[in-house]
Amino acid sequence: MQDFKGTIANITKSVTKTSGNLLKTTKLSMNLSSEENNLKNLYSEIGKKVHEIYQYGGSLGKFFDEKYLEIEASERKIADIKEQIGVIKGTKACTKCGKTLNRDAEFCQKCGIRVELVNAHTHEPEPIPPHTTENATPPPTFIEPATSIEISVRNCRVCNTKNESNTKFCLSCGRILD
Repeated sequence: MQDFKGTIANITKSVTKTSGNLLKTTKLSMNLSSEENNLKNLYSEIGKKVHEIYQYGGSLGKFFDEKYLEIEASERKIADIKEQIGVIKGTKACTKCGKTLNRDAEFCQKCGIRVELVNAHTHEPEPIPPHTTENATPPPTFIEPATSIEISVRNCRVCNTKNESNTKFCLSCGRILD
């Protein structure tokens, strides 16, 4: 009976943690949406003001400097919120194509670029440990022919990392998957 109670307690803790993460993600998503709307409104204000200024033969000045600073602040908030969501979900976005990746991926599975994890507080890339190929296994000389059955996982022939079947580049070493 104690084992049953312990199991129920563990399940309850797990559900509580999962629902807590869901709640945090939902709140962050709402904040993200709000901040993106704020950014759109700022762009709209700028557009209206530019139109008015040029319509009456005016010049650009202090108003645009202030709006630009507001836009920069809003963009930083959006980046922070996206990073917080990524931390909760265990993901990050490719800095080139925006593809959502596992947090530990060193290379984008869509475009192949080496991705860096950006620290939400400093906006600086976190250092990526140097990748060595000293222990990499050489590519096999024989490649088995493809079968009609779709394979859900593909092993990289260079580093033997398991990758999803629809990825173009290895998540670990960045090599193209044939």
